[in-house]
Amino acid sequence: MRLRSLLGRGAVLGCALAVLPAQAAFAATPSTGFGAIVTTTPSDQIGGLPASSLDDSVGYIPSAGSPAAAARLGSANFTSGANIASRSATPATGYDISWPECGGALPPSSDIAVVGVDDGHPFSQNPCLQQEADWAAGAKQHAQYMVVDSPVGWSSAHVLEYAYHGPAGDCTPTDYACQSFNWGYNAAYDDVQYADSQGATGKQWWLDVELPTSTSINPSGPDCDVANFWVCDPELNSLVIVAAAAALEEQGKKVGVYSTQLQWQKITGGLPLGLPIWIAGYDYAPATYCDPGNASSYWFALGLPKMVQSLPGTFDPDTDC
Repeated sequence: MRLRSLLGRGAVLGCALAVLPAQAAFAATPSTGFGAIVTTTPSDQIGGLPASSLDDSVGYIPSAGSPAAAARLGSANFTSGANIASRSATPATGYDISWPECGGALPPSSDIAVVGVDDGHPFSQNPCLQQEADWAAGAKQHAQYMVVDSPVGWSSAHVLEYAYHGPAGDCTPTDYACQSFNWGYNAAYDDVQYADSQGATGKQWWLDVELPTSTSINPSGPDCDVANFWVCDPELNSLVIVAAAAALEEQGKKVGVYSTQLQWQKITGGLPLGLPIWIAGYDYAPATYCDPGNASSYWFALGLPKMVQSLPGTFDPDTDC
């Protein structure tokens, strides 16, 4: 089964979270004249995922990942948006923090506490995660978030390892669907592994899907697939997101998506993922974004809103729907 066709099978299933522009996220390495399959640096020389195998001999993905093709997606047990908890008469409030808060004061104790696991891009680490996880542990709703982006066009060691190898197989340099699925899937395993090691063990995970700058997505045309945070092809971008969600749920996590309706449309073309959503809503009170009467204006991904992030002050404030 072709990877792009999996999007249909899995369909009914300015954000301010801390991300880095793609240009800072990857130190691209010179091309070395790729053959049919790319030779990469072994995992243990890069950090990140433990060594395991696509063929159970020498490999690149965690043992929890089946070496079967990405057709796993068709049977992934995604959480239905209809199962989101009912809204409270007095919504919980709190904050989300990540690497920008390193070395500074932490927010006061609150009912909601969300911490970013990476350092603004996949296969990086928030150096203050343990401290921030300790802060979050006392909250009634504590969760983690991870940033996702596209590997297409990049040639860093991490991309050559974790996009070119994974559950979708060993990818050729032009098989962008294969690379995109592997990248999202492997990134989710890497982030959970690091989060667990730092004590960030909340069941709820959020995928941060956004455009850090106005130029973080390529225009259609000849530059569609050049290295950037996102490429112009919404199906390729969607494969990253769907694969990350599948990998998180494989690990027993509850998954939701952080974005805005506009950015979700630009990045994924409106992928109806059907997971809970965390809305970045800065213009109105949180209740406006939670209101089903405003769904056509603010909701996205065929999901029901779980939380709203408001205009940041000292910290990013969040309100439960």
